[in-house]
Amino acid sequence: MSQKFPKSARLLNAHDYSQVFNNCSIRAGSTAGTVLALPVSDDRSRLGIIVAKKNVRLATDRNRIKRLVREYFRNHPLSASMSLVFMAKRGAGTLSNADVTGDLDRLWRKLNHKHPQIRFENDQ
Repeated sequence: MSQKFPKSARLLNAHDYSQVFNNCSIRAGSTAGTVLALPVSDDRSRLGIIVAKKNVRLATDRNRIKRLVREYFRNHPLSASMSLVFMAKRGAGTLSNADVTGDLDRLWRKLNHKHPQIRFENDQ
């Protein structure tokens, strides 16, 4: 498995984010953040990450949250093509790495429960 997070796996511009915000059909939340998901006809899933300074004050914490979310998304690929936006909640910066990863596990399970066609390729 590649250790990179290529541009093809990212939401890159305002139009991509707007599509998810305006047409999101699946939403799941946890302590660390909220995920909005939109099924797409592309052959790949893409991720956008929003960690606002208003919610996570320190730049090191914002970068750490983004790094953990990217890593989780890369290690748990979706079998269905989705555009996902992760939005960090206030206080997410105070969570430990293990807490953030545990929250992401719960978010992925909630997504699977709300939209059964979402399967993670590592899951059986």
